[in-house]
Amino acid sequence: MTAGARTLQRRSRPGTGGRPSGVLLAAQPARRALLVGEDHGEAIKVEPMHLGVPSGRGESSSWIDPFLAANRQELERLALVPEVRPGGSSASLYLTPGARIGAVALRSPATRRAVAGLVVKSRFGWASTGRVLAAVGFRVEPSVGGGTLVPGSAREIPPWILAGPVLSRLSELLANLRRDFALVSVHRTRPRGRVDWSEYGRLALPRGAWQRFLCTFPDLVADPELLAAARWTLSRVIADLERGDASLVGRSLLERAHWLATRVGPGPARRPDAHLVPPSAVLPPWLTAAVEGMCWVADERGLGGSRTLDGLPWSLEVDRLWEAWVETLIGDVAPRLGARLEVGRRGETSRPLDWTGTARSLSRLVPDLVLRFPGRAVCIDAKYKRHYESLRERRWERLEETMKEAHRADVHQALAYAAVAPEAAVDTALVYPLRGQRECAAASVSMAAVGSGSRRLRLLLVGIPFGFRGPSERDATLALLERSLRAA
Repeated sequence: MTAGARTLQRRSRPGTGGRPSGVLLAAQPARRALLVGEDHGEAIKVEPMHLGVPSGRGESSSWIDPFLAANRQELERLALVPEVRPGGSSASLYLTPGARIGAVALRSPATRRAVAGLVVKSRFGWASTGRVLAAVGFRVEPSVGGGTLVPGSAREIPPWILAGPVLSRLSELLANLRRDFALVSVHRTRPRGRVDWSEYGRLALPRGAWQRFLCTFPDLVADPELLAAARWTLSRVIADLERGDASLVGRSLLERAHWLATRVGPGPARRPDAHLVPPSAVLPPWLTAAVEGMCWVADERGLGGSRTLDGLPWSLEVDRLWEAWVETLIGDVAPRLGARLEVGRRGETSRPLDWTGTARSLSRLVPDLVLRFPGRAVCIDAKYKRHYESLRERRWERLEETMKEAHRADVHQALAYAAVAPEAAVDTALVYPLRGQRECAAASVSMAAVGSGSRRLRLLLVGIPFGFRGPSERDATLALLERSLRAA
């Protein structure tokens, strides 16, 4: 076990022999490792044995540069920061996770084949991540595919991580599909159109199914091939969710999948493939997204769980998910305060900077959220960092210098937002995540008054749970936010 990471191993196919002498290639490992870490957590140590590096080379650090070159895209995808640390007779390689979670394959520095996997989880756990994803309606989706299958990762990833985006895409598909008249053949309890009396005599009557008629008639239907693929996909998603855990988000997605299956209706089900739509066709975004999602499930790799050990590579920007979560909560509080909510992602909070001279930098400041009152504004920025938890556990003087510098930058950014606000009274809040507590009042707020001449300026540090364990925790958090964001 390495610091900040857990290593899982599984059997792999035996390596091939018959290598020509004098050619140095990485030996195929008997087992393929899976390294596991947490976002913003301890650095993950990469051992030469994880990559099948021969013992002679593993004792030196000559494998590190080729490994970084072979895995540059994978490390960038999960925002992993490599660090080479000296020690003993050779250097060691550590990968420090940032604000992304997901899974990628690690390639051999010699053969560039996938020889290990790496998973970065949310530090708040899968259950909390699921609650937040469900609360924001899976508006922030994982980026799936686009790389080599990740050895051993499927058993580490709950099925709803990818089931949520698939169901969202299928819902969009059903909302946009056009209906046209086409001949359909279905079994009915009453004759309609042309009845296949031959089948009725051969199959229905001998079995006593006297009210089972195979009828062919024109009907107003959507694309039958897409609907058949959607039925197959939904059946697989439902099966995987039923075998998965009994978490709240899993049960919620299972109910949604059953509802979508009802909307699709009965009929033939076919496994989707690459020929579901013409490859040269110009497709609307909703159709492209739906077909891609169905193909994830058809690969039997995307949902993870029971069918396979290897999983699709994927990544999720948890800082964007945190911003969506904070936006959802502030959107619930704004009506209680009688405030107008402006959202940065929609370009509503942008404040331009009027430069003079040739050397220019930022063209505008864009807070995540702004609450507007008559003569007063509250600027809010969501920060997916450990700062608030660390400040509660330790005093400012005891924090690491790197965390102090990062927090200073956050405070200066918040005060800059206040400086460009035209209102006479401005509050500026930095909102950080907290682990859910057993107590209902899990949220916490600290406040400081800032001298600014005739203007009234306050700085707020706010900690709120990353997902609520129940309605009482949600109600307590919203009540605290309402009290804190009201004018003093």
